[in-house]
Amino acid sequence: FFGAYPNMMNLFQELGIEDRLQWKAHRMTFAMPQLPGEFTSFDFPDGVPAPLNMAAAILGNTEMLSLLDKVRMVPGLLPMLLEGQPFIDAQDELSVKEFMDK
Repeated sequence: FFGAYPNMMNLFQELGIEDRLQWKAHRMTFAMPQLPGEFTSFDFPDGVPAPLNMAAAILGNTEMLSLLDKVRMVPGLLPMLLEGQPFIDAQDELSVKEFMDK
């Protein structure tokens, strides 16, 4: 999907609409189950390449994840950070439970 960005940008340019795109902040917002009606977000910093921007977003969130939670995420995220897209593609057939059990 992400490899299609250059193609999409070229298409927008060919259609003459690239100047009308409205860029939004890269943010993932989550409901806080322990606080009904409250939300928190993971804010991905500008200018930081993926997947490092994801690591920064996770580390920067102080409302949903404790330091211990963040440390516990490392084994699951490290292969993605080190191996990149081939690792991610190899996980497509797994359910979330299967991935977490792995």
